Amino acid sequence: MNCIVIVRDRATQDLRQQANYILATGNREAAERFLESAEYTFNQLAITPNIGKNLQLPDISAIRQWRLKNFKEYLIFYTIQEQKVEILRVLHGARDLENLIDFLD
Repeated sequence: MNCIVIVRDRATQDLRQQANYILATGNREAAERFLESAEYTFNQLAITPNIGKNLQLPDISAIRQWRLKNFKEYLIFYTIQEQKVEILRVLHGARDLENLIDFLD
């Protein structure tokens, strides 16, 4: 049974910012592939939400992460509740992920 995928506003903003950055580098096709990859990966999470790994940080063990298909340097942070996958953020892995608690709420 597929879960419903809910993409939070902050995750949508993340996707737009990253796509705009890729577009600004002059690569329109890559920006389009990035957004298509996000949609594909979200659908994949709806089918198999447990494929991601739990974060190993205090107080946020319910948050999972998975890599964006074909853009492995981007991480999707999400939660699973009953039949719902909630996408919290989509961030580049080079960011300071030590402070996850601050930007995942």
